[in-house]
Amino acid sequence: MAYFPMFVDLTNQPCLVVGGGTVAYRKVRTLLDFDAAVVVVAEEICDSIVELAAQADNRVELQTKSFEEAGTYVKLRKKLFEETDCDGMTIVVAATDDIFLNHRIAQYCKQNGIMVNAVDQKEDCSFIFPSYRKEKNLVAAFSSGGNSPVLTQYLKEKEKPILTPFLGELNEYMGEIRDTVIREYESEDERKRAFQEIAKAAIESGILPQKIM
Repeated sequence: MAYFPMFVDLTNQPCLVVGGGTVAYRKVRTLLDFDAAVVVVAEEICDSIVELAAQADNRVELQTKSFEEAGTYVKLRKKLFEETDCDGMTIVVAATDDIFLNHRIAQYCKQNGIMVNAVDQKEDCSFIFPSYRKEKNLVAAFSSGGNSPVLTQYLKEKEKPILTPFLGELNEYMGEIRDTVIREYESEDERKRAFQEIAKAAIESGILPQKIM
């Protein structure tokens, strides 16, 4: 099985996590890191998820309710999972400790064209979570195709000295000046050279360009 590397914009997109334990918590935290609107469905929800929900939106909902609006927060539904909970979701994560339930969730999602990840059940996944390092919108991600999380964690740690908070700030600045550079230079080669010179000067000095001027 080969997975195509692709970055997807999950901003305000409804994403379902089925399960309320430690594994589910890690998936919720990852989805929030990319500004998804997360729904958690489980009969029991651990304190870590409840605390994360409170931090994300300063409110926790523990009743069954239709998903009426998107936003960067966690909506908790403390109840028995139903297949219709998956409807309307951009992605679904099956993170229960029941492999048969995870498989059923995956089958339903695949039949209905919903991207699904079943934790530790590679054959049931239509996508997998990479190990990643993120500084603002600058992201480095590593995947082993589900074969070896140990190796991807190793690569993530090796990336730490390279992908620094400064590079995250520089990336934001480059995005801010992008339209200006495109207007100022007619050819693609000129634009590329301008971006390279700006990035090189900033990296060598350790100072953002607006602070140099």
